[in-house]
Amino acid sequence: MRTILTIFLLSMSFMLSTAFAGDRVVARVGNEAITHLELTAAIEQNPNLPREKILDLLIERQLVLIWAVGNNISVANEELEQMETSIRERNNMTPDQFEKALASTGDTPESFRGNLRVQITINKALGLALSRQVQISDNELQELYLKTYPRKTVFAVSHILLAVDEGAPVEKDEAAKIKAEQVIAQIASGASFDSMVSEYSQDGSSADKGGRLGTFNEGELLPELENLAATLEPGEVGGPVRTSAGYHILLLESRGTSEPPPFSEVRDTLEKSLMADREESVRTRWLNELKETTYIEVFPDDG
Repeated sequence: MRTILTIFLLSMSFMLSTAFAGDRVVARVGNEAITHLELTAAIEQNPNLPREKILDLLIERQLVLIWAVGNNISVANEELEQMETSIRERNNMTPDQFEKALASTGDTPESFRGNLRVQITINKALGLALSRQVQISDNELQELYLKTYPRKTVFAVSHILLAVDEGAPVEKDEAAKIKAEQVIAQIASGASFDSMVSEYSQDGSSADKGGRLGTFNEGELLPELENLAATLEPGEVGGPVRTSAGYHILLLESRGTSEPPPFSEVRDTLEKSLMADREESVRTRWLNELKETTYIEVFPDDG
């Protein structure tokens, strides 16, 4: 997720204004000036931000652009054309429609391309600076991999349900429990689980399928059923166990382990995730370093 700083840095690149004679300078960053006209335009398009914050973000934008020049970051005409085409196509516009849309906002193709070049430059500079400062080790990626894709126990289970409401009278609840214990005794004496499902189960969604509930990853079953399943061996019947639906007799059909995707397939995704987590603090630190090493002067606000 991009931070407000990134969003603002990029959006501000569409607010570049032409300095006119008499347009006073409100701040100087290195040899570059930020004019009153630029600041006013930014304030008008971001009315919810205080003037001081907007000026600070304009200064940060200029710092990034100066850094980009010092690090030989440039934008080829082909890149510019591809980005412009992409923007136009995302808006389902022909070149003529796009030019008319620009004109309706007081913009021209030339000024739009100039602003777009600034936007791409800022994007490149931020990407390069952050990639240099954010170092992610293989050990960190492996730790995140194990945390994100843990191996889980997989249960395949069937059940017999003797339904009884959670708030049922004690006598009715006890009768259901006794009946469940009797069914378990019959299974232990040789009765087939399927035949007991057909005769006793009151779960309409599974009774006609031999009581089969399906296969579940660890954490997906009701806790009462999962805890019971964890104590059983494949082919073993256990219970009864109470849930809000009634008393369950559980057959553990099989137990296995889910396999995570290969590390090589998800490595890039994990790396991007770690980068995103660290970008905010690294970006802030980097911009503060630029402020400390670059001449910046803010002139008094004369209104």
